[in-house]
Amino acid sequence: MDDNDKKSEYYDFENNNPPKDAVKNEAWKKSILKTLGPLVVVFALLGKIFKPLLVLLKFSKFGATFISMFVTVIVYSLFFGWKFALGFVILLLIHENGHMLAANKIGLPVSKPIFIPFVGAFISMKEMPKSARQEAIIGMGGPLLGGLASIACFFIYDIFNETYWLALGYTGCFLNLFNLVPLGFLDGGRIATAISIWLWVPGAVILGILGIKLGSPIVILVLILGLFEGYKVFKNRYNSESLQYYQIDPSFKFKMGMTYLLLVAILGAGMGISLEMLDNIRRFGGSGYGSL
Repeated sequence: MDDNDKKSEYYDFENNNPPKDAVKNEAWKKSILKTLGPLVVVFALLGKIFKPLLVLLKFSKFGATFISMFVTVIVYSLFFGWKFALGFVILLLIHENGHMLAANKIGLPVSKPIFIPFVGAFISMKEMPKSARQEAIIGMGGPLLGGLASIACFFIYDIFNETYWLALGYTGCFLNLFNLVPLGFLDGGRIATAISIWLWVPGAVILGILGIKLGSPIVILVLILGLFEGYKVFKNRYNSESLQYYQIDPSFKFKMGMTYLLLVAILGAGMGISLEMLDNIRRFGGSGYGSL
């Protein structure tokens, strides 16, 4: 191919204009640079300013937690503002601390929380649960403490009458309610192991509906991973090791089941009421109590 042929790929010599594909590609590149450019500059500046602090945190057992929290707050701040980003990340931290407290109570060591923007936060198990009972207790710890923190936001809103707290409470209820969907590695999936593993079936249906309705690739990914884990669990559920793992006292099943249903009901009610109040505030202004 000679030079003229190469040029003809990019230019319309008849009209002295580049072809549409070249224009679209150039616009796409400029859009990407425009979006990522400020982020690169911000993180470069933050790296220089906070470098001494990052060195200190590196040698702290909470270093990874604080660094990942800080980065997550910065990223969320670009989309939702720093105040909401900070409150949301704190709710995530409380949720993960619930898992940590539950794991420590039953004597299982876990790591400190690590945050990933737009994914959430997680703790890793240094030692796997020895029974579905332990797995359910750890699973319940997160949404239980996180749910209490979310409900507490509504009481703070009632005191200060600031919509911020109402929005934060709604988001916290949604976060913890989503985690209670009974499937796979979600908290609800862990809790279901002590109640009935068959709860994973409606859990898969719920996630499928949410994935289609929200159009979220993260929800779809959680569904796929949950189905894969569910397949392994159901395939091996009758071997001796699984039978021993899922052998649960009926009284514990009942208590865990009642706690699960009560928590789902409270979070669902909190989410529904706060959403209605936020909608009233948006349409009419005021405190949001007009329709209650």
